[in-house]
Amino acid sequence: MSGIYGSFSVTLPVAWLAALATSELRLAVYGMRGLYGVTRFLHLVGVAGFVGTVMLIDLRGLGLFPAASMEPVRAPLGMLLNAGFVVAVVSGLALFLYDPLGVGLHTMFLPKLVLIGFGLVHARGLRPLAGLRRTRLRRRGSAAISLLVWLSVMGCSTWNHVERPVRVNAALAAELVGRE
Repeated sequence: MSGIYGSFSVTLPVAWLAALATSELRLAVYGMRGLYGVTRFLHLVGVAGFVGTVMLIDLRGLGLFPAASMEPVRAPLGMLLNAGFVVAVVSGLALFLYDPLGVGLHTMFLPKLVLIGFGLVHARGLRPLAGLRRTRLRRRGSAAISLLVWLSVMGCSTWNHVERPVRVNAALAAELVGRE
């Protein structure tokens, strides 16, 4: 289906997004621009902390600097990684609920969510398996996959941020015709 952004995309159901957009809580919070600004700031800080830490860990995994060089900061990096991820996800959810239609209809919103899910599966399930045998090739492959996934998430976010609606009326009309 061609979306409001003029490209083929699979999105969350418009009826579900509209129900979220017209919920009492969302309508009560929508007018608070200061809250939006703080949430956006927290999201950017969380993403920066998380992706920056992932890059450090993955660049080390690729062999670009010795593993021993990160040993003194291993615990703080783990805390930063986890805290950044939690802040990014919670604030991202809040930003989505602030404007479900504006966020949920973007071309790369669902691919971004799929990549985040894959990144989690890789980090919690596949990556530890790669580390069991501790071969250099497996460590580097796992680090390369992780780096690719999280940089792709950033790419999807950038795409969504710069994307502007071009076919709003056509998409809404098609949605209404489809309901009849």
